[in-house]
Amino acid sequence: MVPNSFCRYFKTRTGKTFSKFLVDIRIGYSCKLILENKMDIKQICFESGFNNFASFHKSFKAITGKTPKIYRQSHMLS
Repeated sequence: MVPNSFCRYFKTRTGKTFSKFLVDIRIGYSCKLILENKMDIKQICFESGFNNFASFHKSFKAITGKTPKIYRQSHMLS
């Protein structure tokens, strides 16, 4: 299957583009790492598969509604 066909098929089945799906998976994994609180946020960024901290930060805030630092702080209080 060529990449364009795969992307079209993937979107019809999941309702998301493959890129959006991949970012969602990476942010979910980063949330898990943040809650374990064993790494700093920049390490988590690269461990989650992002190559750019600004992109990670923007994607994280778009999906969770919080910055990674505030996300960690809000779950440490709970």
